[in-house]
Amino acid sequence: MLGNLINQAKDTAFEFSELERLMSLDKAARRLVIYGESEIQYRYYEDYIDYLLANSDYDICYISSHRQDSIFADKRSRLKTFYSKNLLATLFSRLDSKVLVIANPDLNNGPIKRAPAPVHHVYAFRGIASVHQAYRLHAFDHYDSLLTVQQYQVDEIRKTEEIYGLKAKDLPVVGYPLTERIWREHQKYEQDNKQRIKERPVCLVAPTWDAQSRSSILDVCQREMIEALGKTEFEVWLRPHPEYVKRFPDRMKEIEKNCARTKNVRTKLELGSMYCLHEADLLVTDHSSISMDYVLGTERPVVFINTPLRVDNPEVGKLGLEPVENTYRSRLGVELELAQIADLTQTLQSSFENREAFEASVPELRDRLVANWQKAASVGGDYILDLLSKQG
Repeated sequence: MLGNLINQAKDTAFEFSELERLMSLDKAARRLVIYGESEIQYRYYEDYIDYLLANSDYDICYISSHRQDSIFADKRSRLKTFYSKNLLATLFSRLDSKVLVIANPDLNNGPIKRAPAPVHHVYAFRGIASVHQAYRLHAFDHYDSLLTVQQYQVDEIRKTEEIYGLKAKDLPVVGYPLTERIWREHQKYEQDNKQRIKERPVCLVAPTWDAQSRSSILDVCQREMIEALGKTEFEVWLRPHPEYVKRFPDRMKEIEKNCARTKNVRTKLELGSMYCLHEADLLVTDHSSISMDYVLGTERPVVFINTPLRVDNPEVGKLGLEPVENTYRSRLGVELELAQIADLTQTLQSSFENREAFEASVPELRDRLVANWQKAASVGGDYILDLLSKQG
């Protein structure tokens, strides 16, 4: 116990020193601040950061709440990194930057609170989806700007503002840099591996998670799914959501045991790596937004298992707009009802055999779901630069 208290005291002292280091910078050096709650969040900002550093003279202060975040190994002189977790509220209350970019919804409704005025708060989306089903009610109310993925998000936010009498936000249609990066990396991956012959095709299983355990295939039908996957000729990689691994260690032990009963199904816990996406010939999921990244980034199909729909906003119907993740689900692959799990083997084989025809359909899907293909970082980066110039 004494050791834990000593470590906590050291951590607190370190966080105070990080806070003072940030606030001791010349004010111009902390004009632009980006916050990453976890190491994974850097991927949502990466292309914006690269563009801003290459096309401006601004410094970027990056605050991470993950002590082992790989961002701390980045030695670019104008990218200044800081750690804050337990003192984050204190840090934000003192923040006097011009622009603060965050990829966390529910600003002011949860632990992350707005910095004092006139800091301009910008939300960077971390998934391709509508804003009124997979997010809580009022998830974006306290942001000044949202870097929207496509026009449908603008329409949804404007309708939300109208219904609830909210102040209009600035809604630039930017696109989605992460999926663009996945596509670029996948092109290179395929080029580098075009001579390699796999022993067996790879099927990636990447479920969503939710605290009530109603939507994830790992809670609803994992035993039946693993049994069915064990009968396929695919090499199957089961990659749980990082939140699932963190919150449900006992369930993970059961899943490991069920996988061990098969000849070909194994868990993959390298959660930050994109290798799984590039190597997988097919994806199996439920309602995870990874399906959009996978299809638009790799141009390969998905097999959806129709677990109960996760709805985080009980007033989703008020907008009268169908969420895009519902509208386009059947075009991103094949849907299986829970009662059809036994047919998974045949469905996977059929999807694998028809993957070339599916690939031809992806460009149209991409145009409808994301804007400014391969230009999102520059469009979003220029918007941030414009904010900085206007803010003085």
